[in-house]
Amino acid sequence: MNNQQRDLVADWLSYFDHFDGQRIAAIDIHTGRQFSYSQFNQRANALAFGLQHQFNIQKGERVALLAQNSTDYFEIIFACWKLGAVFMPLNWRLSPTEAAEILDDAKPSVILYDDEFSALVANSHIQMLERSLDLASSPYEQFISTHQQQGAGLKPAEVTLDDINTLLYTSGTTGAPKGVIGTYRMTQTSVLQQSSIIDEDSVCLTYAPLFHTAGLNSYALPLFHFGGTVCVMRGWDADIAMKYLNDEQTRVTHTLGVPFHLTVLSQHPDFESAQFANLKIIGVGGAPANSELIERWHKKGVPLSQSYGMTEIFGVAYQPLEAARKNPKAAGKAVMYTDLQIGDSNGEAVAHGETGEIQVRSPGLMPGYWNKPEETQASFANGWFRTGDAGRMDSDGTLYIVDRIKDMFISGGENVYPIEIENVISKLPGVALVAVIGVPDSKWQEVGKAIIMLRKGAQLSEDEVLAACKDKLAKYKVPKSVEFVPGLPISGQGKILKRELRSQYTNKDNINESNAGE
Repeated sequence: MNNQQRDLVADWLSYFDHFDGQRIAAIDIHTGRQFSYSQFNQRANALAFGLQHQFNIQKGERVALLAQNSTDYFEIIFACWKLGAVFMPLNWRLSPTEAAEILDDAKPSVILYDDEFSALVANSHIQMLERSLDLASSPYEQFISTHQQQGAGLKPAEVTLDDINTLLYTSGTTGAPKGVIGTYRMTQTSVLQQSSIIDEDSVCLTYAPLFHTAGLNSYALPLFHFGGTVCVMRGWDADIAMKYLNDEQTRVTHTLGVPFHLTVLSQHPDFESAQFANLKIIGVGGAPANSELIERWHKKGVPLSQSYGMTEIFGVAYQPLEAARKNPKAAGKAVMYTDLQIGDSNGEAVAHGETGEIQVRSPGLMPGYWNKPEETQASFANGWFRTGDAGRMDSDGTLYIVDRIKDMFISGGENVYPIEIENVISKLPGVALVAVIGVPDSKWQEVGKAIIMLRKGAQLSEDEVLAACKDKLAKYKVPKSVEFVPGLPISGQGKILKRELRSQYTNKDNINESNAGE
């Protein structure tokens, strides 16, 4: 390995083990365990040695993980990287058929899995290593203990910035999951992009699923580069999150959630009395945050710092704290090392202020989709990556997320972006969550349908909802119908699954006759 490669691709755990090994690297909230950088590095070395010698894992081979959140995720990542292997986390909410399809596509050499998910891999012929919450009898813990001594002599693989280090399968909210290829170049770009907002004193609370890019890459994984501390929740729990965001001993400074998480927290009974004394940043991403949610947090003195990214390119736009206070509806400006434009289907920029597709170029961009050269090619236009999201940009480069292009519907020839309607409805008393979708209509092509989940004990009528929309929106944007439901389908990342709602409520054999667009 030459000096240039050594400077740019480093073993972060090994560095801090030697630099300041007693510093706390990770806290596992569910088990109560915490690890210093020295302990974490020793565990990762032992795991890497065992994977190499017992499972014959070599550079470039995939190591799959099917597990609930824990600090083990990160030691598995670093063990893979010490070998030059590819870390491949799987969504444990998948059906056995879906999991089998992904495993067949990626062909990992070994699967590490929680015992509770054994049914998802029961018919697989791939090598396996089981994990268990019973640490005393966990084969995973025994595996690390067995190889602890040999791990000290592990020889790391030689890697370059363009070697593959992760394979993340997209959530599939808009179709079949695709394997997004990640590289060390993408990882290093993400670290550099977050260097202005995290440091060695940062403590991140992570509750987003770690099989998803947000859970991994927003503050959490980059924190290990700076020697900070990552606190991991096993799964989303509003009570636990609220406790740790206010805990003076843990002193959480950073966290990230999608609008669903932050909506639930803002409705928590302890929200009004909460101080959030150490909290510096709450990042919000994954979907546009409505204005009502932003206002609730700003009144607490904790501005939501909107950001924009995706599995294919984590760092696109970011809203600094002061800018978030002044302009909370913006997603920010392009982060360092990223070029950003609003373009058309040919990759040509549209005029400032016009709505179009958000398109990006960056060294933090994926090189492509695993085994999908045609889809990779189709995702680019004129050298720009097509995100599939609609946005607009001011002349100073400030980005505003309009909506998913796939969520947009056309009513009477007019483009309707659901987030505009959701912003109005979410401000109505008693609304907990709302999703607006387009449904077929014989006269207007499509009309809006608002699907609302109310807070416990709240009351709201369809007439009240429609009246509010008529008062605030153009006529063609007013929903044709409103339905109140006890719950909405939520993805593992906390996003409302509009694809499921469209499937549930769209019946092409029973198209409405309406005057909704008049």
